[in-house]
Amino acid sequence: MSIHEKVLHKLDFPKIQERLAEFCRLPRSRELALALRPYTNTERIGKLLQETDEGKELLRLHPLFSVGGAKEVRPFLERCLRGGVLAPEELLQVRDTLRAGRQVRNFFSEDKGNFPRLREVGERIIPERELEVQISAAITEDAAVADNASIELAQLRKAKARVQQRIRESLEGILRNPAQQKMLQDLLITQRGDRYVLPVKQEYRGAFPGIVHDQSASGATLFIEPLTVVNLGNELREVVLKEQREVERILNMLARAIEGKAESIADGHEALAVLDFILAKSHLSAHMNGGSPKLAENQVVKLIEARHPLLSGRVVPLSLELGTKFSTLVITGPNTGGKTVALKTIGLLCAMAQAGLHIPAESESAVGVFTQIFADIGDEQSVEQSLSTFSGHMKNIVEIVTSADARSLILLDEVGAGTDPTEGAALAMAILAELHERGSRIVATTHYGALKAFAYETAGVENASVEFDVETLRPTYRLLVGIPGRSNALTIAGRLGLEEGILNRARRYFSERELQMEDLLENLEDTQREIEVEKRKAQSARAAVEQKHQELSRKSAAMAEEYERIINKGKDEAENIIRQTKREAEELLAELKEAIKKENKQQQDIERARQGLKKLAGKVEAKSPSLAGNNSGLRSEDIKLGQTVYMTKLRQKGQILKLLNESGEVLVQAGVLKVNVPLSELRLAESEKPVVPQRSGQGSLGRGKAETVRSEIDLRGMQIEEASYALDKYLDDAVLSGISQIYVIHGKGTGALRSGIQEFLRGHPHVRAFRLGQHGEGDLGVTVVELK
Repeated sequence: MSIHEKVLHKLDFPKIQERLAEFCRLPRSRELALALRPYTNTERIGKLLQETDEGKELLRLHPLFSVGGAKEVRPFLERCLRGGVLAPEELLQVRDTLRAGRQVRNFFSEDKGNFPRLREVGERIIPERELEVQISAAITEDAAVADNASIELAQLRKAKARVQQRIRESLEGILRNPAQQKMLQDLLITQRGDRYVLPVKQEYRGAFPGIVHDQSASGATLFIEPLTVVNLGNELREVVLKEQREVERILNMLARAIEGKAESIADGHEALAVLDFILAKSHLSAHMNGGSPKLAENQVVKLIEARHPLLSGRVVPLSLELGTKFSTLVITGPNTGGKTVALKTIGLLCAMAQAGLHIPAESESAVGVFTQIFADIGDEQSVEQSLSTFSGHMKNIVEIVTSADARSLILLDEVGAGTDPTEGAALAMAILAELHERGSRIVATTHYGALKAFAYETAGVENASVEFDVETLRPTYRLLVGIPGRSNALTIAGRLGLEEGILNRARRYFSERELQMEDLLENLEDTQREIEVEKRKAQSARAAVEQKHQELSRKSAAMAEEYERIINKGKDEAENIIRQTKREAEELLAELKEAIKKENKQQQDIERARQGLKKLAGKVEAKSPSLAGNNSGLRSEDIKLGQTVYMTKLRQKGQILKLLNESGEVLVQAGVLKVNVPLSELRLAESEKPVVPQRSGQGSLGRGKAETVRSEIDLRGMQIEEASYALDKYLDDAVLSGISQIYVIHGKGTGALRSGIQEFLRGHPHVRAFRLGQHGEGDLGVTVVELK
């Protein structure tokens, strides 16, 4: 069972389809949009709404995602299946569609997002990479058959170029001949058909040997192919014919390849069209600021701040709940009060939801699934069928009463109108009572006052009205559920200047009961308006409190995040200090081991060297008196800042940075290494030149660095100044170690740290070049630096 087309037209559903089609890229997806209809299967509707949800989330995360360069290829496939051939530009469209399908399939294979319905559609695409490459190799981007499409074609085109060159050389020789130049109208080579000709003056026709292929409009110029190139022209013609046959063979080969994959290509194209259609639904949702309604188990219509999707400008939202406390809503009031807009909004949003579309309403809105939506809206006059307005309405209502059940949504505009008010009101009450007893969900509009009492007295039936401002004499379009509407006729007449005497006479014609009813309605409206004002104030206060709560939550979260960041930063700094200390200790140990290895090749030599240490020291002392005493003969007053000394145990020269401390040690710098050395392990160097830091491979210190310095540094979580300092020290170590390329890890984040680091690298003397990391290297979170 499906909802009748006539009802969908009354609800303006086709206009929604047209807007949806505007967001489609492919002709096939536009066909799907224009063929869209509301469904009555709850499970299917749920899946369609899920598709729209996933499409909207996909566009939020990947705004540029689309079906790309896919084209309309169905006519091309049909032609190939009939044995036809495709033109080069048509082959490129098939190729582009195959490429778009492959890229979409790869996207859903690689992306880990929660898009099960979209992924299911994407997996229907079977990549035809071989056919895609075959077309790309044979057809150039400007839609021509490529020279290398086949070996024979390449040879023929080379032969063609050679013959054309010979023809041109021969004709250019004629153009350069003074005796023949006077016979020519212009000194140029042109073509007629596929033959090369020269423009010869008419009077020299007999003197210029050759074949006439054309003449000018005036007859003064003849286009002659000289006899000297006729044979070459014939040869060129033969080559051109062979070339055309080879091109036709290649195009036919490609068409047959497409024919063999036609079913796979068609399935992929259909999957792309479905994805494009889903994305169009998502774009429409974003355009009308819509959201996914909840699917109610029962026939419920719960709309919160709902708006008609086709209205522009400031639209007054509508809120109601049908099918819980009441199942029939009677909207009363004057004809200009916007009742029909409310009626159409309810019906259209229900139809959209059952078609898998989002609706412009707040997130808690919900709709049940109706097997039928009936609508009697607008003027039902028909000249062809000789129907009056009343007869047209009755014809519709008879059909509704015949088919309606508990799963029907019925929308009746001005029920019972077009006849005597008393009879019309009675008929309207009878119709509503019958449909209400069947359990249908009904929204009816009327200007009959008698239906207000019917709604008040009947269980499950509720009054409603569209608010009317008697000051401005205009409707506000706000739906007031629970308050019946007033005609406001006397009030409006008075505002427009009708005499008070006439108004009083009119009031006397009202029965006392009617006057009491009008006064009661007026009081109810005033009370409702006061309630609404207070409600809005309460909502505003609640919104302010909620906003303040959110601000406090954000500040609390920010403070917690900042606290965590400071703690993590402290931990990182402590770990960095430990790592640095450990690294320096390991380097020192490596240096000591290297020095021992160089001087002591065997274990027995080491032992003999230790036993003869005093004897060796005596010999050194005898040769160098300055080394007497405590192995160096140095006293605290003998050393100065900046002085070059030799560290006997480390076998390294260094410069004194600090004099003796409380432990009797001197701070010495050897290259980038700073170490506290006892005074007894120092002696003056033979030359007190400043020590130049050794490059990689120039001593055991450089080798020690090379063994410990890694090719990457992690600066994540640091401030720019802190990161620049750490990176500067690391660059010195890396250059000393002979590393040619390093990786600076700064993370993606806001990009501020990356920009600061790259600005620092741009002027650094150790840096030759740098670039962002590629796929597999860390992408935007890493900068790869090439060192000098």
